[in-house]
Amino acid sequence: MGASADAHLAEDMGNTRSDSVLGRIAAAGREQRAARAMTLQKALRLTLAKVADEVLDLPMAVIGAVVQDASGDGLEDRLQDAALLMLLDGPHGAAGGVMIDPVVVGGVIQQQTVGTVHADVGQGRAMTRTDAAICAPLVDGMLARVVPILDDEDEKALITGYRFGAKVDSARTLALSLDAQDYVLVRLTVDIARGVRQGEITLVLPKPSPLATEATSEPGSEAAAKASQDMAKTVMGLSADLRMVLCQLHIPLKVLREMRVGQELVLPPGQFPHVQIVTATGRTVGRGVVGHVEGVRAVKPQRAPLHASHPLRRESDGPLVDMPHVKELPSHARRPEDEDAEGGAEIEVSEEEIAAAMQQLEQAAPIEEVDMPAALPAPSQQEMEVQIDAVPDLADLPDLDDLPDWADLPDLAMQAAG
Repeated sequence: MGASADAHLAEDMGNTRSDSVLGRIAAAGREQRAARAMTLQKALRLTLAKVADEVLDLPMAVIGAVVQDASGDGLEDRLQDAALLMLLDGPHGAAGGVMIDPVVVGGVIQQQTVGTVHADVGQGRAMTRTDAAICAPLVDGMLARVVPILDDEDEKALITGYRFGAKVDSARTLALSLDAQDYVLVRLTVDIARGVRQGEITLVLPKPSPLATEATSEPGSEAAAKASQDMAKTVMGLSADLRMVLCQLHIPLKVLREMRVGQELVLPPGQFPHVQIVTATGRTVGRGVVGHVEGVRAVKPQRAPLHASHPLRRESDGPLVDMPHVKELPSHARRPEDEDAEGGAEIEVSEEEIAAAMQQLEQAAPIEEVDMPAALPAPSQQEMEVQIDAVPDLADLPDLDDLPDWADLPDLAMQAAG
């Protein structure tokens, strides 16, 4: 029994030593592969430095990268109002965000304006749309170039398809724009101009849904078609609150306070029955006419004619054109001048017809001469003298004593010179 037990013990020790050796070899292989694999942190570190150098001509290096999970409810506490907040447009309607420290934004602005980066002096200011427009190429270039070099498919799905969308004014607004349940925060600590400035760039990316990824992986698959149909049903099933505004009246507050139930309001002429169709936010989306259907008040929307957006030029579009139908005259009812105007065939006239027409003109009765009155005779010298004598003498003119003295009139020449 003792020899047998010793033999089994030696065999177990040999197996354990062999398993531990293989385990160490496998672990070493996994570590080497993990060291060579291009993770999200490593890819962002390489990509951000290259994009900053090519796009902004700015030395920028990532000295730290941390990836954290976060819930959608707690995003507002992780965002800062003083930072530059930007919304990212993602694939399939997804939305992400970017938060850039004011220290980093100031370094980028200085590089783009004066060509050099100075140390931060601590003078804070509100971020503007100009800051977002200058920093947007850096963010778009980093997100576009990081995807092809990633090895992990899950990390590719996390960051693929995002680009700059809009500048956001506050952390609350950005948190309300992000409606996913789970997010991944990628915090990059960056060094600008070799130690002159240091700050953080934080990416807020929603975790991709496995169902959405499977449905949209193959555009022609049955899952993608079903997802599109479900989306159409969902959108068409949504309720839209619309208001029908007949007119707007400006009433003093005193009159409004004195109004009682049953009091009538005088509407401006020409308002009824036309109404404006307005959304809950006050935007006018159309117009309509008030009527009734089965005893209930209703509004019939007015649509623009089809030819306003789609020209109707084909013969097959005739029923769609709201114009009276004009029948074409038969050929025997047309006049020769109409055919000439339409480019029809010319009328051929023979020489016999021309000779007969000339003979009829010669046989016609001559035109009677009409005696025209002669020119009016010129007046004689005696008649002219009588007309001149009819002009009243200057002594017969009324006395004009109320006229001002000529010396009181202004000098027009001096006024013109002045």
